[in-house]
Amino acid sequence: MVVGFVLCAAGRALLIPLFGSVDEVNHLDYAFQLWHGQWPDFFEGPVIPGSGPKTPLSVQAVSQHPPLFYLIMAPLAGPLTDSYGVLIAGLAARAVNVLLGATAVATIGYAARVAFPKNQLLAPVATLIAALCCSMLGVSGAVYNDTLATLLMAVCMALTFQFIRLGPSRCRWILLAMVCCAALLTRLSLMVVVAVCMAAIVAEGFARGAGRDRWGRWTSMVNAVAIGLLVALSSGWFYLRNVRLTGTITGGHPDWAAEHFNTVSVSVGELATRAETWHRLLSLFVPVPALGRIGLLLILVPAACGLGAGIVAIARKRVQRVDLAVAGLLGVEAVLIVAMQLKYSAGGGGLHPRYLLPALLTLAVVMAAGLTCSRRLAGVATGVWLVAWAMFFVRWWWQQAQQFSANPDGGFPAWPTPATVLLCAGCVLWLLAVVRIGRLGVSRRRTAI
Repeated sequence: MVVGFVLCAAGRALLIPLFGSVDEVNHLDYAFQLWHGQWPDFFEGPVIPGSGPKTPLSVQAVSQHPPLFYLIMAPLAGPLTDSYGVLIAGLAARAVNVLLGATAVATIGYAARVAFPKNQLLAPVATLIAALCCSMLGVSGAVYNDTLATLLMAVCMALTFQFIRLGPSRCRWILLAMVCCAALLTRLSLMVVVAVCMAAIVAEGFARGAGRDRWGRWTSMVNAVAIGLLVALSSGWFYLRNVRLTGTITGGHPDWAAEHFNTVSVSVGELATRAETWHRLLSLFVPVPALGRIGLLLILVPAACGLGAGIVAIARKRVQRVDLAVAGLLGVEAVLIVAMQLKYSAGGGGLHPRYLLPALLTLAVVMAAGLTCSRRLAGVATGVWLVAWAMFFVRWWWQQAQQFSANPDGGFPAWPTPATVLLCAGCVLWLLAVVRIGRLGVSRRRTAI
């Protein structure tokens, strides 16, 4: 499944010309400027060679993001651009991003296994769902920091599940501190993930920490405060810089956006009641927002089955308290991510489905629970869902291949033929994964009988 993701994301990197994705030039330019010892400036715009002619709308739209992702990309964006040109640098950065995205998909599968270890089908199906997420494929086959953000989210959640199920250990505390610092050095939106995970770990300590060590129930609280201080020391300077430059911790420029894009602020409640909001936000599994209604169905049908299966399991007392704690953590994290996105969009921000990638783990787990609620039919249900997804994704892919074969965009080349070969290879691997899931479901059922 992960190998299939690598093939498909790599194909996407060859299918879409460099800078053919919105904001990709800004992400690569950020890394380029860091390599040359300067910070990107919003109003100066991208300065990397090949970014195109300057216009009133040529701004550095990602300059408010923390620098960790761009420090990772800088050794590629800087020297390769200077020596071989921006195309080679961009393709190399895309290749690294494909690996980051694949690691994120694999970590989501691992987190699903840690979350509910008794359900042997959940992790492979959740991994497949994450691999088929069009938004994840899109950002991995380009240069976007969403890949690293999704990876750090999954690691943070997996560690928290281990705290809840197995209790704390020195190694887990050290790993958690590192991940939390890295998360806030990647995207401010991950603050929600870090806060929810830390609250869950502190709650676990108060509930079961008596007699563990000298501090007992207070150990988790003390360690959480220490991690909070480390996070503030490691990333606080950047957010203070945002405040100094823009007056807000987010570093956004809503006044500029309102002037140039005619954005209008609305209330969160009004935005949440618009059908278009959910069509666009939940277009994670379709390649374009125009297919938002189909995308909504691809999520809601398996998710509704998963929630129904969970309610039945609770009613029949088949779950333990620790299972409810894990499910509650997943639910709270996803709700807060969606609420934060609604607040951002209500203030004039975009309704981009990739902004919901920090909630991909929750979606993958709930949808996988729905597709595997019947072990005997798990392979069939997953296969039907894969075919439904492919009907729209493969058609979109073919349209892009035809377009860029005839008319490459932005002056940069595309390679649609090898890209399509990689897509076909990825689809074959995903079909084999579905067959394996079906066999696993049948064998588990026979073992249980």
